[in-house]
Amino acid sequence: MSGATETRRPPALTFQLPGRWLALDPRDVDAAAAEVEAVVREVVGVADDAVLARRRIRDALGRAVDAARDAEAHALFLCLEIVPDLPTPAALTVHAPSGMRLSPAVGTSSDAVLGALLRSFETLEIDGIETATRLDGPRASMLRLERSYDETVVEADVAVTATRFEADCWFAVPGSKQVVLASFTTPLGEIRHGMRNLFDSVALAASFANAQ
Repeated sequence: MSGATETRRPPALTFQLPGRWLALDPRDVDAAAAEVEAVVREVVGVADDAVLARRRIRDALGRAVDAARDAEAHALFLCLEIVPDLPTPAALTVHAPSGMRLSPAVGTSSDAVLGALLRSFETLEIDGIETATRLDGPRASMLRLERSYDETVVEADVAVTATRFEADCWFAVPGSKQVVLASFTTPLGEIRHGMRNLFDSVALAASFANAQ
């Protein structure tokens, strides 16, 4: 992945997000933290016995906000619920990683771009490479990698171990050697398969605006 020959900004990757999602600007640290807190309280509630659940979700969503800020993300969305009265804490970050231009020898078809990306990830032994899966939607093609992390949350000397699930969907920008990353994360890793199906349905419905 070298030989940067394209400098144009990629077409915007747009999503049809089911349920209720909140868009926020990760660059505004205080406002983003307040938005995360509001999401946590709506999803979990304010009961005293939910303190560990609030801490778990606050940490997971806060980490997503920090990662989005560091990556200079184009967009960040926090999920409140997918269907009414079913809280579903999750985050979606979208950005075009700087320096991710494939070599001039690689073609501009989705097969060529995603194939080269997969080979590069295999060589670099990227975390989650063993889960790499090609997905093709009606308007976009992508390579999905998954990761799960067990994390311990401690509050008032009480510890709970939970699982965070992440899914990175690398989209091939039509007609170019560029890629755009849509990174999904949720603290609901115990229902990994259900959350992966949700993330896949969102990713497969995505499209590039004004793509040529």
